Amino acid sequence: MTRKTSDIKFVGLHAHSVAGSIFDAIGYPQDHMEFCYENGGEALALTDHGNMNGLAYQVLHARKMKAEGKEFKPIFGCEAYFLPSLDEWRTEYNRAMEDKKRARALKKNKASGATVEDEGDSKKLQGILRRRRHLVLLAQNQTGLSNLFKLVSESYQPDNFYRYPRMDYALLKKYNEGIIAASACLGGVYAGCYWENRDDGDEAVLEAMRETTRQMVDIFGDRWYAEIQWNNVPEQHALNQYIIQVAKEFGLKLITTADSHYPSPTAWRDRELYTRLG
Repeated sequence: MTRKTSDIKFVGLHAHSVAGSIFDAIGYPQDHMEFCYENGGEALALTDHGNMNGLAYQVLHARKMKAEGKEFKPIFGCEAYFLPSLDEWRTEYNRAMEDKKRARALKKNKASGATVEDEGDSKKLQGILRRRRHLVLLAQNQTGLSNLFKLVSESYQPDNFYRYPRMDYALLKKYNEGIIAASACLGGVYAGCYWENRDDGDEAVLEAMRETTRQMVDIFGDRWYAEIQWNNVPEQHALNQYIIQVAKEFGLKLITTADSHYPSPTAWRDRELYTRLG
């Protein structure tokens, strides 16, 4: 196959594979790397959800490509699950659990001793436990890779994990050296500001995004990037406008990503079928 070339240089900084994004992405890292190379790419980041399971595939296939005369750079990364404060998250959960216990005691049927479950309480608890936002993290150098390993490991500690591994500002402050961070997708940290505040108007959305930006810039400095994406979801385009405005206000660099979940355009049907298995 003749390798395609382009005058427009593009590096994919947000991609998922079956190695680490099970039931969400298809294609192993080597499939993504080969397609990228064949279409003129020189590097590709792998940012699977909450883990770096694909890293070994990246390393081994990059060596294979080099032996074949293909110069290609694998970028090591992760799309982490983030909350501003894990301590506050745990406190909120514990408080909700205590409220549920008290409510159950009050509703206990005195005659039969049966306990009536409150569906609203259960949904509230599940909402707390599943809460998270996406955050793209990329290793800039060996120090960054080491810190990324530490962040991922910390996110799986029992106090930080329920269905999803999580990290917060405190952990990022501790282990940010050598890491580039970006705001991710419609499930990302800027998107969270949008979803939570859009009913209150533009200024509410922007102020929430400004506060997130202040926190991230305080941690990462010029290694914090505002990420926009292009797809057919109307909310994505609305979000892009907010992100562009905040980027201008703070002098942030913008990146655009594909957030790819399959190695080539022809594989989208297979991916749709695969996601339904999960």
